[in-house]
Amino acid sequence: MRTQTLNNQTVFNKTSVSTTLSVSLVHVTPEVATNYLRFNNKNRKPSDRNVKFLASQMSQNLFIQNGESIVFDRNNELKDGQHRLLAIIKSGKSYFIPVVRGVKPSSMATYDTGKNRSASDVLSLSGYKYSGGISGLIKSIHKFKFNKSKHSKIGDTNRYESLTNQQVLDYCEVNYDWLKGIVRTCKSINSKAIIRVISPTSTYLIAYLLGGESPSSHVYDFIKHLTGVLRTEDTATSYLYTKLYNSKVNKEPLNFYWVLGMTIKAWNFYCEGNPSVRYFKFSTEQQLPKINKYNQ
Repeated sequence: MRTQTLNNQTVFNKTSVSTTLSVSLVHVTPEVATNYLRFNNKNRKPSDRNVKFLASQMSQNLFIQNGESIVFDRNNELKDGQHRLLAIIKSGKSYFIPVVRGVKPSSMATYDTGKNRSASDVLSLSGYKYSGGISGLIKSIHKFKFNKSKHSKIGDTNRYESLTNQQVLDYCEVNYDWLKGIVRTCKSINSKAIIRVISPTSTYLIAYLLGGESPSSHVYDFIKHLTGVLRTEDTATSYLYTKLYNSKVNKEPLNFYWVLGMTIKAWNFYCEGNPSVRYFKFSTEQQLPKINKYNQ
């Protein structure tokens, strides 16, 4: 391997046994990206959503240079990197990126065949317990904050910008103690349910929305009613549990915005002492109800 310095940057030139493969570190500006894309003739159709996401990360200085390369084959055709190049043009940013030249034209079939690391994987590798639950809770909180009004439903992906693994890790590092507390307690409750009528991640989010970073015992008791671990007949919690149970058994998925609205209503009744309530409703066209505090 030969090493040289160019503009204070280390450039590596590696030649394989067949002397056809080279690797160099290139300062990829929007102009360079535009030039590289001239050779993007036999690639998959770009994903506008992926380009928009990457460009947004670059504009916010959240894009991390992780050593992933731009790849050209022996015929000088671009084989890998089109989304990053398009995002560089869109954002106007520049990055030092390894550029590999000389791969076999048939190498395209080998790209993106591995399993990408999930946010849960990243948290686990960083030593955090309950990584799956915590990553799910962080993403749910972020998603809710983007889409909490009736005009922007929680399931509306057009308005929702997902978090990167690094952003999930950064949030976890600052908030790990209370995130772990919510996930651990809800997991214990969920493990006692006879049938899972609501997803674990949904219970984590509900605990956070009702009780903040330190939910009270009343919040967790309510979740026990919501999941069927506890039952008090002819109450709002029992009514909602029956709705969730029937949906699960009949395999009829419910709109989560509706579930959240009904859950908040049931909680508000619960705050009043969980009185006898045989029926109540919520429309997805409504704003979410105000969340009451438990004052019993």
